[in-house]
Amino acid sequence: MNQANRNLIKLYLIPPLIFLFIITIYPFIFSFYQSLHDWLLYKPQRTPPFVGLKQFITIFTDKDFWMALERSLIFLILVVFCSIIFGLLQALVLSNDNIKGKNVIRSLLIVPLVISPVVVGFAFRFMLNTDLGVIPWFLDQIGIHVPRILGDPKIALYAVILVDIWNQTPIAFLVLLASIQSINPELYEVAAIDGGSYFQCFRYVTLPLIKRSIIVILIILSIDAFKAFDIMYVMTEGGPGRSTELMSLYGYRIAFISWRMGTASAFALILFYIIVGITTYFMRHTQGVSIND
Repeated sequence: MNQANRNLIKLYLIPPLIFLFIITIYPFIFSFYQSLHDWLLYKPQRTPPFVGLKQFITIFTDKDFWMALERSLIFLILVVFCSIIFGLLQALVLSNDNIKGKNVIRSLLIVPLVISPVVVGFAFRFMLNTDLGVIPWFLDQIGIHVPRILGDPKIALYAVILVDIWNQTPIAFLVLLASIQSINPELYEVAAIDGGSYFQCFRYVTLPLIKRSIIVILIILSIDAFKAFDIMYVMTEGGPGRSTELMSLYGYRIAFISWRMGTASAFALILFYIIVGITTYFMRHTQGVSIND
């Protein structure tokens, strides 16, 4: 590669680097600066005093933060695990060439993916309404009486989790379906000749070959679940009480209800490092995955 081509490549890299700095690097640096100052949005004329790590200490000593973290972990584990399981089952069934109308079924299964999360939240909020909702009515018909679903602190979080599973499962379904269909059919023929059953073929052929795809889905869904906001906010706004307040809603309350932007910036950095830690954990395990595992 001659010098002219190198200079041309550097020239092409300048616009994306500038864009990256504007939307990513500068906000991160500014957030770190804010986290070290007591900036109150309702006092714009006040010069924010330097407080060091006080904002981080405030968050770590706040019991609401730990409760939000616990709920977020419950939300993450259930949504990610169930979405992958349901997506894998759907992919296994619809990868069978003998199923009639599978293209139509595939299209129907990915409908939740193309609907805006805000629309999903409003739709299920209406369907879960005690007086008008179809879901409480259906539960009454089969003998299960739940007076308030979204109004009950004990079950509201799990109701929203089920909605998010419905919304996230198509992502896992599409990725795993593509991964399963990329497997060489001859491998199954060899396994069948050796007397392998369907479950043995799944365990020793399918599962090892889609491990990487499963880990990719784990990373994507984990990040998405940890920063989940829209569906939860529309359906419950973190209530009743704070029984459905996840990490994102906790940060929203600090920033745009209490207007403590310094504390909110510190929280944003904490959330960032938690997500980075989860992603790094899965990425390291991805590097150790091989087809022969």
